[in-house]
Amino acid sequence: MLLIETSDNPRPVEIATSPSVGGRLSRPRRRRNSARRSIARGEQIFNTLQIPIAGVAGINDDVAAGGLVVGGIPSLQGNCATCHDTPNVGNHSFPTPLNIGTGDPSPSNPSVNLGGLDVSYLPEITVCRKDATTELPTSDCKTTTDLGQAFIDGKLDHVGKIKGPILRSLTGSAPYFHNGSAATLLDAVNFYDTRFNLHLSDQDKDDLVAFLKTL
Repeated sequence: MLLIETSDNPRPVEIATSPSVGGRLSRPRRRRNSARRSIARGEQIFNTLQIPIAGVAGINDDVAAGGLVVGGIPSLQGNCATCHDTPNVGNHSFPTPLNIGTGDPSPSNPSVNLGGLDVSYLPEITVCRKDATTELPTSDCKTTTDLGQAFIDGKLDHVGKIKGPILRSLTGSAPYFHNGSAATLLDAVNFYDTRFNLHLSDQDKDDLVAFLKTL
């Protein structure tokens, strides 16, 4: 019931309204507000969630192999924006390919990568370092499903390293990762959760996906 005062009649006039109409109008508004809050939470996670970055070639390895510092660094505390740090694009601004494990078979189950995504449809490739004198293969070997940068320069230290993709227009660029191992954005989030032991809740994952869909 609405009370409306008109110029002809200063006394309030009662107008009947249907509760169901008001309900239909408020539900979409509640859904929009809920979606906005989810996106905001996802953005907060993206910018602030602490990630123990370890075992990432191109970051943790020795500078001579393409890492960040001499002697390497076993673990680096970062977040999503440590790599995806270019404003409004989401690319990584430092010119170095990385290997986060999307193409590396898991030691415990070669049919999945280090983040638990299926890579059984990809070939396994084992390459070994050559002895500088005899030029014969040594026991220093790596197994991967994608040689990455090593396919170009032949360096064992560069096996599996690839350029990180930008994050713009993600909803229209599935599947994800260079080998398509993540069919959905949730798969991509699950990869990082498993690979870096983030212990994300289902709500955290949904919020991150909601944010990534807006990019």
